[in-house]
Amino acid sequence: TLLLSRYLSIFGWAMKSILRDEDDQMVYRTVLPQSEIDWIEGNTVDTPTCIILRIRQLVSTMIEDIPLAASSAMEARISDLEVTMGVCKRLLGSPIPPTYTRHTSRVLCLFLGLLPLALVSAKVSPMAIVIIVALLGYVFVGIDEIGVEIENPFPLLPMYHLASTIQRNVVNQVFMMDQQQQQQQQ
Repeated sequence: TLLLSRYLSIFGWAMKSILRDEDDQMVYRTVLPQSEIDWIEGNTVDTPTCIILRIRQLVSTMIEDIPLAASSAMEARISDLEVTMGVCKRLLGSPIPPTYTRHTSRVLCLFLGLLPLALVSAKVSPMAIVIIVALLGYVFVGIDEIGVEIENPFPLLPMYHLASTIQRNVVNQVFMMDQQQQQQQQ
């Protein structure tokens, strides 16, 4: 169960690593034994997929020792991790095409460039033209920027905090289980 807990505690770091294209090898090397590091590095699939596979293997070795309801619940939670990983990978792997982003930016520039001409022909005062174009420019450029950020939300998310919270929660669960075992033995 200790090795299973170790894998669960680094899953968040592995997801952070793949979603932000960062290297979190130091976390893996700190938490896992060298034989497990070698196994992960020897696989051709990404680290989060390796971790889920290894968690499944470890749970399958414990199946005989735990009730059927508990093993079914564990498999359901592992499937939840797998679904979450798949959704994140799909978000990362299917960004908005750059052609779309360039086109919307060009249309926005064209609109903001021609807007003063339309306002002049409508006999709007020069001060009002400046204010209207500035306000509309601020709003539309902001919407365009929000669209670019929504395209890849992972750099904006507090991934470090999420990964450390997952790790802390796993450590707390292991600590509580250990205390419960000690109380039962007394």
